[in-house]
Amino acid sequence: MAKNFKRVIVNKMDTNNNLKTVAIIGRPNVGKSTLFNRLVGRRVAIETPIAGTTRDRLYEIVEWNGSRFNLIDAAGLEKGSKSELAKSMQESVKVAEESADLILFAVDWNEKDSEEDRSIAKLLKRIDKPVLMVVNKADNVKRQKELDIFRRLGGYKIIPVSAINGKNSGDLLDEVVSILNKLPDRVKASELSTETEIKLAIIGRPNVGKSTLLNSIIGEKRAIVSEEPGTTRDVVSVNFFHKGKKILISDTAGIRKRGKISKETIESLGVIRTYRALKSCEVAVLVIDAKEGLVANDAHILGLAKEWGKGAVLAVNKLDLVDGDKEQYIESALFILQHKLNFVPWLPVVFISAKEEENIKHLLDQVVTAYQNRMTTLPVSDLQEITEFVRGANPQLVNLKSITQKHPAPPTFELSFSGKRLPHETQIRYLENKIRDVYPMTGTPIFIDIKIAPKKSS
Repeated sequence: MAKNFKRVIVNKMDTNNNLKTVAIIGRPNVGKSTLFNRLVGRRVAIETPIAGTTRDRLYEIVEWNGSRFNLIDAAGLEKGSKSELAKSMQESVKVAEESADLILFAVDWNEKDSEEDRSIAKLLKRIDKPVLMVVNKADNVKRQKELDIFRRLGGYKIIPVSAINGKNSGDLLDEVVSILNKLPDRVKASELSTETEIKLAIIGRPNVGKSTLLNSIIGEKRAIVSEEPGTTRDVVSVNFFHKGKKILISDTAGIRKRGKISKETIESLGVIRTYRALKSCEVAVLVIDAKEGLVANDAHILGLAKEWGKGAVLAVNKLDLVDGDKEQYIESALFILQHKLNFVPWLPVVFISAKEEENIKHLLDQVVTAYQNRMTTLPVSDLQEITEFVRGANPQLVNLKSITQKHPAPPTFELSFSGKRLPHETQIRYLENKIRDVYPMTGTPIFIDIKIAPKKSS
């Protein structure tokens, strides 16, 4: 039977729009994510007292007094750290700075003489862009009067705020909008695309290459790539065009086996948002490791995608690490997957190397196909022909009166039977297969409702 589901529309930043961009920059744990959520008006970035929680850049559109702008929550800068992850975080911040029209330099009132803040201030002096200094945790009049010490960081205009309770956030937004309105427009409104937007979620277990895939698709290092499992904590979203379709791609946190995730941790918050991303997307790409293959948790995710009526594509990643003949490997892997995926026989499988950018275009082709099939509305005449064929070919279905489509996204059909007895589950599967014989609808589940119409009394 068809499941009831609700589509959630998330207003993510469109990198192709004509809105100006504001980036929040600062060292870890000064409250950037709390400030980001305050300005956006809802919780988007994960907030914890743990330094370095935000690793990827988050993008949202902020609306204030009739003006709109893109807001970036960048990863925290860490001076002196030599780890691969810290370098990636700094690279992410650098790209955010380069794409911003205005920079909000966030500092903590409680730490007035921070060496890290001084280092960031030197970095910002080399950037020819307007900067506002946002002093967080200045939540009373006394603190707001003691701001002169921060002027040594560059003489920027200072806005004291309390991100956690919203104090002075309106004043900050007024100043942001005032500065942005004085800057030249990025592009003309007439240049904006009106193409259909496909909401795509990249999901899978940790360290299977989801962020590398995102970077490979969009051609820049938007998501942080690291060998450390669980690098991506927030859902990172960006728009991309393929075959004339605007695709909103969301890279999500890796989902480990549920029993291995502790509650009330950063990881658990990331996983919750991953499930939300899956529930709000239209197509999901499940990424698995070519050497590890499909495991039970992957099947669980696919089961959710099917239950929630999502289009889906399976991406078998790290083909570049497979030993021996790759064609032989693919043939063998497909044979194994065919048995493991018997509950989603409509699922397309694409073998890729995100690192080497191999088969990425074909993967995106399958995403567009899955989306289009999910939106399919079949002709009434074709459904009537299928009904007549089934009644003649299968004696157990002579009481089938009609097949009608109730709606697309996902394709949902109503089978009307005469009499009082419900058809057997095998007969329902037979009917689904007959529909797919005419319209394969690769990449999307279809739902079937049963309607019993009692025989008319003579």
